[in-house]
Amino acid sequence: MKRAVLIAIPVILAVIIFVPIQNRVLYWSLFPLMFLCVYLYHIMEEVVPVKAVVKMLGSDSFFSLKCGLVKVSGDKAELRKGLFVIFSGTVLFYVRDNWKGGARLELTVPVEAIESYTMCKVDDYHPGLLLTLNGGDEVKFTSRKFAAAEASIRSALGWPEEAESGPQEPEK
Repeated sequence: MKRAVLIAIPVILAVIIFVPIQNRVLYWSLFPLMFLCVYLYHIMEEVVPVKAVVKMLGSDSFFSLKCGLVKVSGDKAELRKGLFVIFSGTVLFYVRDNWKGGARLELTVPVEAIESYTMCKVDDYHPGLLLTLNGGDEVKFTSRKFAAAEASIRSALGWPEEAESGPQEPEK
């Protein structure tokens, strides 16, 4: 279904541009149809249903924020959109399971493994949250909402509301 919607977008655009349609109602109705296809593709590709996460965790008391996960492998960086969740002393990242819905766990980080965090630009274009793990590994999440939700994130992680030596150092 997702592939059909993805193919329909350029086909509708080609019809709008190259096919001479005399009926103005039909011609102008192709634009909302194309925008609907783009919206459906966005939903099927990127939106993680919170209900699916609630079902997987068995609880609705967790902190969540829609964001992207920046995965760097060599010279390539990939941005995966999903849902950042803090639940029971663990940072979780869920992505959409399939075009019908559902959620699939993509990343798990225990809070004890987090050495520090920084609110900064995680790549050339995206502001977000950089988690530095024990051993020097880094996990990069991108969203403009992280800075505004810093107090909630610290609370969900079980850290004091204000860091003593800046926002990077959690109390241990």
